[in-house]
Amino acid sequence: MSKCLYCNNDFSYNLTIKEIFSFNPIFEDNLCQLCRNQLKPLSSTNGCSRCFKPEIKTICDDCRFWEDKYNIINCHQSLFGYNQFIHNYFKKYKRYGDILLADLFLKDLLTWSQSNKFDLITYIPASKSHQELRGFDPVWEMYHRVFELTPLLIKVDADKPQAQKNRSERLNTPQTFRCINDQLYSSETKVLLLDDIYTTGRTILHAKMALNAIGLTNIYTFSLSR
Repeated sequence: MSKCLYCNNDFSYNLTIKEIFSFNPIFEDNLCQLCRNQLKPLSSTNGCSRCFKPEIKTICDDCRFWEDKYNIINCHQSLFGYNQFIHNYFKKYKRYGDILLADLFLKDLLTWSQSNKFDLITYIPASKSHQELRGFDPVWEMYHRVFELTPLLIKVDADKPQAQKNRSERLNTPQTFRCINDQLYSSETKVLLLDDIYTTGRTILHAKMALNAIGLTNIYTFSLSR
């Protein structure tokens, strides 16, 4: 018997035959089926092929904007569409600081990680003030049990949180990232950059540009939600 980390209800979870005989790490599901049914799984087959934006048959306007303005081709994947359930989840996790919810999607993240391999994995860090306010870094907490994370970026405080900005303000947000050090990497290094939510791509684009400065150009990105 397991307990759902989101709704706190008990539910039964049985390992599959594949999981039992797998040599990979196994995480039991922390999300009951009732809660899981409220998620909207994403894929490139039912959305933008570059960023998984749902209900887009070709390439979305955001990805075309980044290509036209910065000559950047997105290589982004997300697991779930941003809906009311995901909104409420991040409200509890980030705004109210329920750190236990960092583990809610461990099984989903592990499953994705086992079929996607990279040479170097890093993440979008919280700014110092936000980390001090919450007491933890939400992106690091969400991913560090699944991925071997290498901290590469520092985020300075912006004028206001991304969640409080409209689309135009997000797209015009100034650069807020710099690299921790000047160590240079090979351009052939296959990098995964992790974030929690992808909206317009502005945050991830800035982070990628900062990583470009230390030689990292082969960058793929991933977020829990889009």
